[in-house]
Amino acid sequence: MSELISFFAELMAKHYVKVKFVLVGIWNTIFGYGIFCLLDTFFSHIFVTRYIAYMSAMILGQIIAVINAYIFHKYITFKSAVKGKEIIVEFFRFCMTYTVTFSLSLVLLPFFVEIGHIRPKIAAAIIILICTVISYLGHSRFSFRQTIPPGKTLLHHNDDNR
Repeated sequence: MSELISFFAELMAKHYVKVKFVLVGIWNTIFGYGIFCLLDTFFSHIFVTRYIAYMSAMILGQIIAVINAYIFHKYITFKSAVKGKEIIVEFFRFCMTYTVTFSLSLVLLPFFVEIGHIRPKIAAAIIILICTVISYLGHSRFSFRQTIPPGKTLLHHNDDNR
């Protein structure tokens, strides 16, 4: 039993940022998917055209989920120390990464629903899995990348695990 605990402790230490990314991602996925489902249900009563309902839910839900994700990834996953005006640049990079995954979602959702005949909620769940990998790579290498001023060193043990 102690070997198993040691194994998981070593694994956690080696992949700390990735584990936090997955945990925050699970939270944000549940949050974002929940928002999508609520909005989809709400919009399906407002709009006659089904496509308008689920695409409106996807767009508004994505905006809300991205703001939630930024806050959690900034302070929990990557522990970004960026402050002041630089937060705007960091948030912009974060949004650029999500623009890629969001664009992919906008293409894949109607493809899965209209051509693949998959229900919108199930199609959205499939898309979440695809976008998770793309999201980690983008955020770890671009959104929260740390720039080191000349002559300074970065003593942050998590950088090797990005």
